[in-house]
Amino acid sequence: MSLSRFNDTNCRNRDQYALLFQEGDEDGLSFFYLELHSSLSLYAYNIVQNREIAEELASDGFIKTWKHHEKLDSYNAIRAYLYKTVYNGAILVTQRHKKRTFIEADNRSVATSIETPLDNLIRTETYRLIHSALKDLAPGNQKVIKMYFLEGKSSGEIARELNLSRSTVNTQKYLGLAALRKKLLGLFLQLL
Repeated sequence: MSLSRFNDTNCRNRDQYALLFQEGDEDGLSFFYLELHSSLSLYAYNIVQNREIAEELASDGFIKTWKHHEKLDSYNAIRAYLYKTVYNGAILVTQRHKKRTFIEADNRSVATSIETPLDNLIRTETYRLIHSALKDLAPGNQKVIKMYFLEGKSSGEIARELNLSRSTVNTQKYLGLAALRKKLLGLFLQLL
């Protein structure tokens, strides 16, 4: 099965994959797995603070959601069910951990402990949208944007590593950011 089949994420295709999911077609499951697994893992990680457990919770969320596929009739319903399932699993893991270790001193800051599940969900979905938009950039722009913003490299370091002039790196960075702004603005307007 070609992964390019899942790259088009417009609403009509999402609804088509939701219908496949509801009918029990594994192509529908594959679409949602590719679309949401990394976001669900990040969402769980922000609760349990353990990458392996978070990835397991995300995978378990798909298994549990798949058992109820016939009840879920839209992209948003499937996504919401997945997030709720992963959230419930993460809370259960956290509660069990607290019971086992009794009450430990929490070294995290007060600001982190005040974060609500909604804050976590919004941040996770924002990361997913940005990651999705990055995939649509031209390869050169994508590489420069990732190296600059995600890897923290300077324009000079990027130029040396990619054997480009510094002005070419800056141009690709500028064009990449312009394309990201346009793509993300369109996505956020769709949400409103």
